[in-house]
Amino acid sequence: MMDKNCSIYELEILRAMGFKFLNQSPNIKSNEFNSLKMLNLQIKSCNLCQLCKSRNKAVVGSGNSGGGVVFVFESPDIKSDKSGICTPDASLMRYLKMADIDIDGFYFTYILKCINKTSELKYMDICLKFFELEFEILSPKFIVSFGENCFKYLAKNSSFDSHRGGVYQLKNSLYMPTFDSNWVDKNPSKADEFIADLKKIKGYI
Repeated sequence: MMDKNCSIYELEILRAMGFKFLNQSPNIKSNEFNSLKMLNLQIKSCNLCQLCKSRNKAVVGSGNSGGGVVFVFESPDIKSDKSGICTPDASLMRYLKMADIDIDGFYFTYILKCINKTSELKYMDICLKFFELEFEILSPKFIVSFGENCFKYLAKNSSFDSHRGGVYQLKNSLYMPTFDSNWVDKNPSKADEFIADLKKIKGYI
């Protein structure tokens, strides 16, 4: 019988050896990582997939962990890869300014903790475990995710277009998926919709 107190690393080693987890995910509890500091130490030393070989640093979240609002992005950019800290890029900051949103008190994090220089999404399956623990520790009031891939992984749903901009229940939090700001830059006809989504945040902070 598998020990329920196995660390994430040990579980992934077991999977690499050929073990399969049937019917349900392993029971990994947040009390094994009862603070962001402990979790971030695990993230920074993670070598569970090939991305650890091409990154500069594994990237941890930043901002106000008790502010109640969490912004979730898919994967680190070059700047975050170098610093090891998740920070919103200039594109998103521009749209937030248009929406008159002040980010003081917000927390920012990625699902994927290492920069992904490939187009493969399989690595998110491993990192999602880290995010789920982070989510439990933060226990946010309101979550905003950016981009279709974030929505698919968080909501376990593929119909992004029909859910984008709506506010839903995700465990004990309210959750709104919206566009990725860099995608909007390439599709400027969606800018007004994106800004309208961002303005909804005001009603929850």
